[in-house]
Amino acid sequence: QAPTARRDSALGRDIPATAGERVAMAAAATARMAGPTSASGVLSLLEEQEEQLKMVALQRLNEVVDQFWHEIAYYLQDIEVMYEDASFPGKELAALVASKVFYHLEKYDDALRFALGAGRLFDLGVRTEYVEKIVAVAIDEYVRLRTSNFEAEIKKKDSAKIDDRLEDVVMRMFDRCLEDKAYKQGLGMAVESRRLDMIEKFITASSDVPAMLEYCQSSALSLVTSKAFREQILRQLIKIYSTYSSTKDISFTSLCQCYFILNEPGEVAQILKDLLARPDKQGPSVAFQIAFDIVDNENQ
Repeated sequence: QAPTARRDSALGRDIPATAGERVAMAAAATARMAGPTSASGVLSLLEEQEEQLKMVALQRLNEVVDQFWHEIAYYLQDIEVMYEDASFPGKELAALVASKVFYHLEKYDDALRFALGAGRLFDLGVRTEYVEKIVAVAIDEYVRLRTSNFEAEIKKKDSAKIDDRLEDVVMRMFDRCLEDKAYKQGLGMAVESRRLDMIEKFITASSDVPAMLEYCQSSALSLVTSKAFREQILRQLIKIYSTYSSTKDISFTSLCQCYFILNEPGEVAQILKDLLARPDKQGPSVAFQIAFDIVDNENQ
């Protein structure tokens, strides 16, 4: 229990502590728990009436949850009540503690649910096993929903509303990939989650746009099972190819392959015509190679 009295040296006796003094004493007591062997003392603070005492307890529990999650699990119902109380100032912290306990219990759907409730306290910059696992679960759920909605739109059916908090976690993961220059990882996420805008962003943010274009095209042709979405990716790639058409490193073979799959022979013919008209030897050589590749593809 939190201390209820303090020693007055002038009077030589204990006098009742104010609410603020009780919070300060409780915080000092939990801070002295160097190498604790149990979380029972901190957990007892959850039974106090003062919200600040509960906040102190949650802050300490968040620090030791990886060690004492099995003890904290018995108080999950109390912590969930705090999270569900809209007036409780530590509701997001309560959600974070609950999420970590559910993670250790291997109940990952519940862990994600409470991680979303924790808002920005669920920090993707803290790269622990807990964060990486919950992010992976979040991305899987986001991919599932985005894929389902994409198919529903094609069939002209109603799509499901995606939780804004889930969208926020995924967008923060996209941002993290951009900050880390992990462009292929981010591109893979974008392809899986049907995000054409992020596909373009990761390709154009890279220092090697031609390589990323070819990587994305290869992924689309080999991994994307939806014909409709595969064609959308190819059209997005054509748009990016046209932006970088003056770059000598752009693969005209890959660009023609996009048009070929989309059944746009007129565009292929125009590229071949332009290549044959080039004064250098490389242009006609590339044009003939593209023509041979097209014949091979038709034979397949």
